[in-house]
Amino acid sequence: MISKIKKLLGLEKLHPDVQFFLDSENLNIAQPASFIVMIVEFGLFLNTIIYVIRSGRPPSANNLFYRTLYGLMVIASAQLFIYSTYHKRRGIHFKRFALDSSIIIFFLSVIAFGICISIKDYIHGEQILVFITIELFVACLFMVKPYLAIILITIPFTIFYFMMASANGISNATRINYPVIMFFFILVNIAHYQQFLRIANHNVVNHALAEQLRNASRYDFLTKLKNRTALNMDFEDSDNPYLNSHFIVMLTDIDDFKIYNDTKGHNFGDELLKRLASIMQNNFGKTHCYRYGGDEYLIVLPEIREDLFLEKIRIAKECTKNEFHFSGGYTHGYVSSAKDLHHLINIADKNLYDAKGSGKNQVIGKF
Repeated sequence: MISKIKKLLGLEKLHPDVQFFLDSENLNIAQPASFIVMIVEFGLFLNTIIYVIRSGRPPSANNLFYRTLYGLMVIASAQLFIYSTYHKRRGIHFKRFALDSSIIIFFLSVIAFGICISIKDYIHGEQILVFITIELFVACLFMVKPYLAIILITIPFTIFYFMMASANGISNATRINYPVIMFFFILVNIAHYQQFLRIANHNVVNHALAEQLRNASRYDFLTKLKNRTALNMDFEDSDNPYLNSHFIVMLTDIDDFKIYNDTKGHNFGDELLKRLASIMQNNFGKTHCYRYGGDEYLIVLPEIREDLFLEKIRIAKECTKNEFHFSGGYTHGYVSSAKDLHHLINIADKNLYDAKGSGKNQVIGKF
């Protein structure tokens, strides 16, 4: 029961991706919403000045009252607009506390504005639509967690209720309608928030499934190394930071792998494949290792000296000498595209063939 109430009020801890989705949505809403408010309030602010200039009289207390309110709203909306625009344009990861603080400042300013305008209208026998509209704005526009929305709705409603009662008194109809409207706004927020959570959770699940499918297509099931699909994707991606640099490219495989399979079984052969994959990862880094096919592995190392590369080969051979042997062929060249890489792979493949023909258990290549 308690967990359901916490979930209903938005008090439960959200999945980080869902929370990020919620914050991102608020950031997306903040930019246009604050811009519209800023432009409208700035226009009204200018109107109070133009009115004084045209009348040729000093600004009245009423004029200064509205001018101050409009000016404060311009400042409150401008700070949110600048914050949201900065992050959207720069693509910088926002800090949740800073985003929430900026939105809360905007909310409090808008609510105070609505109370001041509407209580003045109420005193003069007019409607309180500005306050009601602003509270609906708070309840529905941004993705505000219900517990916070309840605070931002009930406290202003209570303050406004007592201000109306102190000013002109409250009719019996208002005593009934006023709490109903307040309760309705809270329900609207809860429904809006829960609907958004369902969408956010659905998107997170879909994203996770898409990522799993993407990984399944990019990684070899047995060795967990990247496969040929990943190789093509990595080097057809113009954003790959390793492109336009020199690489050592090596093809390697297990010597007499077929004999192991035929004499000791495929399970044993699979263990050998995983063992060599683990050794290659440990020595060359998982990012640079690929299962090229069968028992063949491809190593693509950017910007490394030949002596360091050969030292890594020596260490790898030390790790396998009591279990099995492997041969390899390597080359070196400049890679700016997938075409360049495949040209180097062909040379490495030829060197691997020469290593096999020269007695196996060796690595052949040159810069």
